[in-house]
Parts: sequence; structure tokens; C-alpha cells
Amino acid sequence: MTAADRVALVVDNTRTQKQRSKRSAPTQSFLTDKHPIYGGKAEVVRTQQSGGYWHFRMWISEESKYVRKTLKTKHLDTAVERAENEFFAIKANLNSGKRIFSPTVQQAAEEYLKHRWEVDVKRGSITEGRWGTIKSQLKHFVAYCGIVGRSERSSVTRLSDLESKSLQGYQQYRQQKGAKDVTIKNEQATINALCKWAFDEGLHSVQHYIFPSISRRGVDADTLRRSTYTDDEYRRISRALISYTSNKAAKAEFLSEEEQLTRQLVRHFFLIGANTMMRFGELYQLKWGNVETYSAESQRLVTINVLAETSKVRQSRVIKVRGGKHFDRLRSLSKHTKHTKQGDWVFTAHNGERVTRDALYYHYAQLMKLAGVSDWKERNLTYYSTRHYGITKRLQSNANPLTLSKVCGTSLKHLTETYYHADLTEQERAALVRYDSNVQEMVELD
Repeated sequence: MTAADRVALVVDNTRTQKQRSKRSAPTQSFLTDKHPIYGGKAEVVRTQQSGGYWHFRMWISEESKYVRKTLKTKHLDTAVERAENEFFAIKANLNSGKRIFSPTVQQAAEEYLKHRWEVDVKRGSITEGRWGTIKSQLKHFVAYCGIVGRSERSSVTRLSDLESKSLQGYQQYRQQKGAKDVTIKNEQATINALCKWAFDEGLHSVQHYIFPSISRRGVDADTLRRSTYTDDEYRRISRALISYTSNKAAKAEFLSEEEQLTRQLVRHFFLIGANTMMRFGELYQLKWGNVETYSAESQRLVTINVLAETSKVRQSRVIKVRGGKHFDRLRSLSKHTKHTKQGDWVFTAHNGERVTRDALYYHYAQLMKLAGVSDWKERNLTYYSTRHYGITKRLQSNANPLTLSKVCGTSLKHLTETYYHADLTEQERAALVRYDSNVQEMVELD
């Protein structure tokens, strides 16, 4: 799929490119008077409908369009003087790389996505997944602009139609669609990133849009609590993982070796996610060459090299965490498929390819059903919730927040603002310290 294919947002209802680029000069009979200036590079004209007033007209070859503007005078000398000023202003803008005609919001979004793909995705500054998120966010922006602009068709709403306060109703619009405030806040940041790019490219006269502030009064903490497993749910899921991957289940359901391995991959993806607190994309792109297990104080730990190109924040980090025995077990299970070499994916299916996301999501839904977590969709419980759970449990165990933020690949500010919904009285222990005997951390598998 080409970059052009990837950036299609909505159906473009504008004229075809051939029609747009066709030079549609008025017929001679339509013009009642015409005076060229600067060797015919621009013209002062009158038409049958102009009521005797002169108009400025100039062909912009870069954009294949005519600039037309009334000069607000019936006197030729005055009209020529004003036309010359218009000519120099347009030439100055063209020479500085600015466009004369504002693109539609849809066109601007598509150009911005092309720019991010060529500059950021291809160079590894952002992941393809992050680019997809930006594309999704801009779809909502384009749709909203079809409402606040000149028409409900977003393809004819231009950037020039938007002022700095034109998007004041965006939050309410998205809330009516069911979007959470944190989602809206992220969308607004993306919209303003597009706005700044458009301004820098000479496509827009506005540097950024002014949105009403979105309060964080406990909303994020409450959402996080709902999207994190309770200790009881985690224990039930862990027990479900054992039965779901057991020989008994394989015989009862007549599972093939391929299906059994897929279930084991799902089992370990879940457990490793909770123990390492890695993001979904980081874990999904992990290779055996970046994993090294070892023993310390009667525990199996693991050193993981998280590569920058697999990280959401595009920064590499080396972490030492629990969960080494899960990697050991998974390596042992994968040995008969011969996919445990340095360059192999950790979560490689029987066919030698990475286990598909669809397979991970399908079996996750089966696990939630088996564990009796009936409201997992409503609470947005996903694989990412294993990261939330791991971080929350470590903070409850008085782990050092600074060390923990480095392990998780996030800022201390984000960690404290997002996860400090528990009553923490001490912050002196390292991120990987053992929990007290009366505190349940992870339900480990023997």
C-alpha cells in the first residue's frame, strides 16, 4: 500500500484533478474591458456583471487557478495602482513558499499525514501504529470542520474558514459521540500539531487553535481504576490461563499443536506484560536477542533491551524486571519450532510468523469469559491493563517512583499524576523489590 493510499480520510467530493487544473479563463465576450500589467502577468478587467467596477485577475500556475479580486473602483488609474500592489503581494507570498489558495481541511489533513509518513515513520521517529492513531484522530477533526465550516461536506471547508476560536465546540461534539476527556485532549493536541505545520508551510494564518481547558478532576484516576484488574480478577485470569492451556483442555477441544502453541503465546503475553510493565507494541515487537534471563536471590529475573524503534516514546531503555521464568518456559515451548534464535520474535507462532494481533485479541476475549470478567469491554480492560496493574501493584508496594518511571519508559510526572490514586506513604523502595507476604503481586505460574 502506498503512502497516498494510506492517507485517504474521506471521499473527496471536489472536482477531479483534471477539472481542477483546467485553466478556465472567462471568454472574451464575458469581459468588457481588459488591461494587462507587467507584461501580461496580471490583468485589470471589467465584466458584464461588474457594474463598471474594475477587478484584479492573475493566473497562479503553481496552483492552476486564477486569483480574482475586486479593486473597488471605476477609475482605471486607481485600479491599476491597486492591482500592482496586489501583484507584488502575491509574488512575495509565492517567493516565500506560501500558497495563495487555502487547501480544504481534508486536503490539509491528507498532506499532513503524508508529511508525517515520509518524515517520521520512514525515519523511525514514530511507529506506524502511532501514525495510524494520528490518522484516526484527524478523521474526527475533518468531520467536525464540515459542521463549523461553510458546508456539511468537509471537502469544501477550507483552512482559511477557520479562526483560532473556531473549534470551541469540539469537546462537546466529541463527548456527544462518547469520547472520554483524555481522548479528546489527545485529539486536540494532534489537531494543533497539524495547525502549526500548516502555518509553517504557509497554508494557514492561524498558529494554533484555542480550546477550552479540560479539567482532570479525578476523571483519569477513576478511568484508570476501571481499566485495571482487581487482585481477585487477576488471580481468576491467572487460573483461567492454566486451565485454558492445559493438556486436558487440548484433548477435550481436539486442539492441534499449532492451536496449543498459540494459547501458550497468549498466556505468556499476558503474564510477561504484567511482570515487565511493557507496552503492548514493545512486547509484541520483542526479539529473543534482546532478552536475557538470570537468577538472583532465588528468583528468575530478566534483562530486556527495549529498542527505540519499538517504543512509543522512541527512546531505548534497558530494564531488569521479574518474569524471567515466563521467558524460560516460553523459550522451552518454542524450541521445537526452532524459532528461538536472536533475530526471532519472542511471540512467534507455529508457522514462523509473529502471532497475529487478531489471535491475541480473540483468545483474550475467551479468557475474560472463562475468568468470569463479564464487564471487561465496558471497563476497557485490554492487554494494556496488565501494564496498569503491574505499575499499580508496585506503587502499592512502596516502589521508588523515579526508578519505576525509568523501568516503564515514562516520565515521573506522568507516573505520579496517572497512578497515584492509592494511599502511598513511603517511596523508598526500588522498583523491583519483593512485596510483603500479605500483599498479592502477581499470580505466578509454577
